[in-house]
Amino acid sequence: MFARKKRPVYCLKDSLPEARTWFESERGQYLLEAEKRVLHELLPRMFGHHASTLGVHPDASLLDHTHIVYKTFLTPLQEPAGPGSVCISPNEWGIQPRSMNMVLLHHALDFAGRPHRVLREACRAILPGGKLVVVGFNPRSLWNPARMLDRRAEGIMGRARFYQPRRIKDWLTLLNFRTTELRYGDGLFPVTCHLNPERLKTVESFVAATRLEMGAFYVLVAVKERSGLIPYDRRWRSTGNRLLGTTACRTGNMMNKSDGR
Repeated sequence: MFARKKRPVYCLKDSLPEARTWFESERGQYLLEAEKRVLHELLPRMFGHHASTLGVHPDASLLDHTHIVYKTFLTPLQEPAGPGSVCISPNEWGIQPRSMNMVLLHHALDFAGRPHRVLREACRAILPGGKLVVVGFNPRSLWNPARMLDRRAEGIMGRARFYQPRRIKDWLTLLNFRTTELRYGDGLFPVTCHLNPERLKTVESFVAATRLEMGAFYVLVAVKERSGLIPYDRRWRSTGNRLLGTTACRTGNMMNKSDGR
């Protein structure tokens, strides 16, 4: 009788321009700087030859603190191609499987229409032992109810999906990834936007000491596990005369001959 109104599904390509505009605002810049501080602590630990990033940030500068040589910026938009920029479909990456040492998804899952497929393509591109870094909005934060109340002013944030980090972990487990680190940042956003730097540092230290999972965003790091191989044994060679029915039949014939039948 009372049909629930279905929520429209927006793809990453449609939401990306508005999301970038929001991150250029005062609140967006504040949150982006907080995310960069966490990434600058984690990314220097990652090494290799190839890294790529997909998300709301308009370039590959989030990868500057890695020791990886070649950095690729992935985008679903038809925009001017810069150095290392590649236009792809978020659901079907035109990248060779197992070719990346690290992939960064910067709020790509929050605005994707099919987050499972985006995550699957990112995992497929990573070679065994490589790292996946996911930056997303935390539903257990003050930012989640605040953005819902302010939906008129910030429509793009009202359309964003806040996924539990535990849910992302479960998806990654099915894709043969193991989570190695999970961090939260800016626990009192957007209240802290108007604090001076000294008071902000005090508040962030207090929130970090409480170890509450209430940060406005999370940064999850997972590693792709190597597939275990079973050594081949010659005794496992399959032959036609070793079928169960054939063996049982021959055994029965031998017993009949021994009985003189």
